[in-house]
Amino acid sequence: MVIEEQLLTLGGKRLMESIIQLKILGFKTEPAFAKLLGLDGDAYEALLKLEDWTDEELRRLLRIWIH
Repeated sequence: MVIEEQLLTLGGKRLMESIIQLKILGFKTEPAFAKLLGLDGDAYEALLKLEDWTDEELRRLLRIWIH
């Protein structure tokens, strides 16, 4: 998904490492993103909704991952 790449670009190394850790634990990619970002409902649908968000809106969502 395009949004995953955008989130990783904005979220940086910490976010990427956390996604990798969840994948090692058996999470699929989209559910890993949803868990870390606190997205409710179906992970795939929740991420698709983020595709319309601006970079600023995504940065606010990623505030704990961005230093």
